[in-house]
Amino acid sequence: MGKKYFTLSFDDGLEQDKRIIALMKQYGLKGTFNLNSGLFGQRGEVMGIGTFSFQDCEEGVRHRWPFSYVPHNRIPEDEILQVYEGMEIASHGFLHEPLKKLDEQGLRNSVGKDKQTLEHLTGETIVGHAYARGSVSPAAEAFLKKQGYLYARAVYPSGSFEFPANPLNFRPSSSVILGNAMTLVESFKQAEAADRDLLLYLWGHGYEMDYGKGQASWDGLERLFAAIAGQPDIVYCTNREAFRII
Repeated sequence: MGKKYFTLSFDDGLEQDKRIIALMKQYGLKGTFNLNSGLFGQRGEVMGIGTFSFQDCEEGVRHRWPFSYVPHNRIPEDEILQVYEGMEIASHGFLHEPLKKLDEQGLRNSVGKDKQTLEHLTGETIVGHAYARGSVSPAAEAFLKKQGYLYARAVYPSGSFEFPANPLNFRPSSSVILGNAMTLVESFKQAEAADRDLLLYLWGHGYEMDYGKGQASWDGLERLFAAIAGQPDIVYCTNREAFRII
C-alpha cells in the first residue's frame, strides 16, 4: 500500500519566510527553504506586473506604471539557524547563478561553494537544490550527483502527483500562487495511493504573497495551508524526507 506525501519549497531566504514558517507550524506542515549563502542580508525589491515578477532591483528604485514592487530582503546570516529551525535548508546557488551555461569551475563556485557554506553554518549535510531561474544542464545534474545530492527542483509545474523519474531535475506539482494549486490540493486529498507513493510538491517565493492578488496573497496561502492540513492519510514532510523514499 502506497502513501501520500506533501511538501513545500520556498526560494531565496527572504524575510517573508518568517511569516510563512509561522503559518506552516500553525497548520502542522513542513518544507524546505533554498538559500543563496553569498547573498545573506542583501536588501532589494522585485519588480513585476500583476503576479509575474521578472527583475530584481535595488531597494528604493522605481520605474513608471504599470510596474509593482515588493520587498526582496534576505535574512542575515546570524538569524538563519533560528528562523529555519525545524525546516530543511537546501542550496540555491551561492549568488543565485543560473547553472545552464556554467562549466565545472563555475559549478564549483556556485553550487559547491553554496553547499560548503551552508553545511558549515548548519552542521548538516545539504542534499537538495533548487535551480535558480529553473536553469539546468546535463553538466549541472552530473555535478550535483557527484556532490551527493538527492534531489534538485526546476520551476515549471507538472500538475502531477508522481514521484519523478529523475530526482536531480524534476518539475514540481505546481506553485503556491498558481490558480490550479487549490484544485490539486483537493484532488490530492481524494486520491488513493494504492500500489505506489504519491507526492504533492508545491513551491514559491515569499515575496509573491505581498502582491496581494488572488492566490498570490497571504490570505490565499493560508487558505491553501488550511485546505491541505490535518489529513490522516497524508505524510507532511520536508523535501529531504520525501526524496529519501526513492
